[in-house]
Amino acid sequence: MSLKSKHYVIVGSKIFQDEKVSEITDSLKEPEESIFYADELNTEEFFTVIFTMPLFSPEKLVIIKNAEKYKDTRWLMEKSIKSESVIVFLFESINKKELKEAEENFTLIQEAKKNKTGIINEITAMFNEKGFRLSKQIVEEIYILCNNDLSIVKNELEKVEIYFNYEKPEDETEILNIISSSRNESIFKFIDQFCNKNYKGAMSSLYRLIDAGENLDILYSMLFKRIQKIYLYKINPSLINEHTFVINKIKSNKKLWSNKELAEVIALFNEIDYKSKTGFKDDTKGLINLINLIAPNSKRFSRYP
Repeated sequence: MSLKSKHYVIVGSKIFQDEKVSEITDSLKEPEESIFYADELNTEEFFTVIFTMPLFSPEKLVIIKNAEKYKDTRWLMEKSIKSESVIVFLFESINKKELKEAEENFTLIQEAKKNKTGIINEITAMFNEKGFRLSKQIVEEIYILCNNDLSIVKNELEKVEIYFNYEKPEDETEILNIISSSRNESIFKFIDQFCNKNYKGAMSSLYRLIDAGENLDILYSMLFKRIQKIYLYKINPSLINEHTFVINKIKSNKKLWSNKELAEVIALFNEIDYKSKTGFKDDTKGLINLINLIAPNSKRFSRYP
């Protein structure tokens, strides 16, 4: 891949896009970076950014995510090539007109199609890098559980890391048990309900998770990350680098939360973390106190003890 170009089109999975954007970013000298999402693009703002000089860096990097979702991406690409900024269009899929424009005026970077053996080897390497050695059979089952989507596998690996942070699994089947669609659905359902301020739903889901023996440390970690991302997105959307379906949830969530409310939730998380480190953590009570923050017409909840 040539890194001398100023205009790129990257076509492929989210993981592939992230890898290539990282390579481009590393080739630049501390660029001033802006990120736009094509499905909510303000063209006036976009053109102002790409046609103005950077203020604090010798180079400006502009990234357009979900490029296939803009109503006329080819027109946007044609206008962009006149800019001196380094511009990167990210596509998961691309049509013939956009591809022709990319081939003629951009450095085109496309992800090669992978066969099943290559994908299984890649997943095996991902887990090996984190210290988890898995058989081919287990890796294939993980891939199936993750709907044959490498980006989901990557998210699940993060979940496994959290679960086995202090103690390694005795058997590889323990890892497979963590990556189960039913539990994932329950955890994400709880997180969605909390972030949508669905008090009754979140409380009901929490007790179901407790009854199922779910690891609440994973729940804490994943919920905190979502709240943190909502908070950062409200400050500046370019601070968040996530998959489209997650971004859509964050955009919906942010409308329900004020900065003050998010700050209160984060403050309570910090208290819970402090109690955990000093040996006074009560997982269930801590989560209930968090949920009490979204109780309708509730007064100040009883602080975490």
